[in-house]
Amino acid sequence: MDEQLYNNFNPIRCNVCFTRATDHRLMLVDQKLRFCKGCRLIGYCGEQHQKEDWKHHKDFCRTVTKILSVKKVEHILDARTDSGRIIGGSRRDLECAISLAECLVVSMLQRRLHQHEFSLLRYPNICRVCFEYDPRQLEPCETCFQVLYCSEEHRMQDAERHAKWCEMYRVNLLLDADYPTRLEKFDFPKLTPSELNTFPKNSFELVNLAYKNTIPMRPQSVQDFNNLKFVSNYSYIGTILYALNLTNMHQEVQKSLVLYVVGADGEIVFFDHNTCSIVFTFLPQVRDVVIHFIGPALSSIKDEIELNYEGGRSVKMYYHKGLFHTVEPSTPMDRPQLIICYNCGFHEHVDSHRDTWNATLNRMLRFVNIPIVFTSYTRAEASHDSAILYRASKHSSMKRKDLVFVKRAADNQFKDYKPLRNTNYLDEYDELYYPNGYVSVVVSRVP
Repeated sequence: MDEQLYNNFNPIRCNVCFTRATDHRLMLVDQKLRFCKGCRLIGYCGEQHQKEDWKHHKDFCRTVTKILSVKKVEHILDARTDSGRIIGGSRRDLECAISLAECLVVSMLQRRLHQHEFSLLRYPNICRVCFEYDPRQLEPCETCFQVLYCSEEHRMQDAERHAKWCEMYRVNLLLDADYPTRLEKFDFPKLTPSELNTFPKNSFELVNLAYKNTIPMRPQSVQDFNNLKFVSNYSYIGTILYALNLTNMHQEVQKSLVLYVVGADGEIVFFDHNTCSIVFTFLPQVRDVVIHFIGPALSSIKDEIELNYEGGRSVKMYYHKGLFHTVEPSTPMDRPQLIICYNCGFHEHVDSHRDTWNATLNRMLRFVNIPIVFTSYTRAEASHDSAILYRASKHSSMKRKDLVFVKRAADNQFKDYKPLRNTNYLDEYDELYYPNGYVSVVVSRVP
């Protein structure tokens, strides 16, 4: 419901306008908003769009308004019992205030928050420095229009830190959630031997080289934003090719390439006829690619898909619903040349009954001299994920093997370049982040 309703909701704009202005979204950045007098969290361009949106907003709004009345406060962030106002507090105070607000709203609504409601609480319109929330005092950054300040003094105070993220905020605000314009189905792009001498440095170079384009990394036009989404579709295949080149496996691969995608879920949509064709572009000696997607979240409907290309080349994709450490021992599969886990979250449930990665990591580490690649959203998560894998390598079955980190929690230039806002206010290193933002590559070797 939310994706169709708001098309990438953002609390700093009139989302009714944004959803409808398909070709004119860049004109909405400095749009003046009137904020809801009830919850004081959502803004609209005018009364008409506020009325249109009321049927979607009213339950949340009435709940927040009731909390403000009961707590006798002006803003949901001040609803903390026996605590002072959030204005002038610390980032930890802000995190606590937001978490409490979420608990209060969910408790009264008696349901989970919709994505747009979650965004209203997680990313309130407040001064970046002092957390002032009076909309009459707030002015946005004139470049990204997404970060607010209550005074010129606070804007200057935050200028150095914000400069690192300003462009990402601008893209995050203006990038819609529609799927990019697709290329017509075609066979793989061909490159000359000289063009293959050096592997591209990032996804933009990879796509521009393959398709003879000049897509810019800093989008300015509506078409540029569409192109950025198109480039991001190649993050998943691009990361595989990057890892093969990094470990020199691209020189060992001959006619066949076998890949395991472990913990697979939504990323399967990025393996289509066009993105998969890039394998043959940069590995012209390969004629057959076999990809095994393995994960408990996969649909059990699909079994196999085959994509056919010029010259008898093909990509066969198999889907195995289940955990790797239970599927792999009982399912006939060729030995992989690379194992990859996207946005892995090894650390997420560590040392709890919900942790299924420990057994899977031990199973993956049995493959000697096979690169294991995993991506993470933030640097903190990448560091934790690397530590979890290293700990798994100390398992008894690894006694006679060494775990070699070729890359460890490194910035991934083949990331998905659609920036997302970080819900963790205490993570100052990644204020915004990318899917596949960090990459680690390890190889289990026999000493």
